[in-house]
Amino acid sequence: MSRGYLEDLQVYAIRRELGVQYFKFFSDIETVPWWDVEELHDRHLWDYIKQQAKARFPDWKPQFPKQIVTIFESGDKDITLDIKPSRCLKNMPLRAMEQDFYEEFQGWLYNESTAEPVISLFD
Repeated sequence: MSRGYLEDLQVYAIRRELGVQYFKFFSDIETVPWWDVEELHDRHLWDYIKQQAKARFPDWKPQFPKQIVTIFESGDKDITLDIKPSRCLKNMPLRAMEQDFYEEFQGWLYNESTAEPVISLFD
C-alpha cells in the first residue's frame, strides 16, 4: 500500500488494491479500518500514525468494526465484521495539465472506444 501527501492538490492519497483513495483532512484517515491504518507508516506524518498504532491509538481512534455473531441451530457461530465506509473524497482532484506544450496543439478529445483522452493537432 502506497501513501503520501500531495501538496499541489492538498490531499492525502492512499493507493490500495482497487485504486486510490483521497482524503481532504488527516482526521478522515481515522475512518479507515484499523488494519489499514497500521500499514500506513513512512516519514514524518506517517511516523505519527505508526507510533499511534504501536501504542494502540491513544490520541485518536480508527474504526474498529462491530462483530455480528450469528449462532446456528447446529451450534456453529458465524462472525461478520460490520465496517462503515471511509470518509474519502468522492471525486478525484486533478492536476492542471500544460496546454501549450506543442505549437500545433488544438485541444483534447475523448475517444469513446478506448476511454482515453486524445490530443488533437492542426493539419
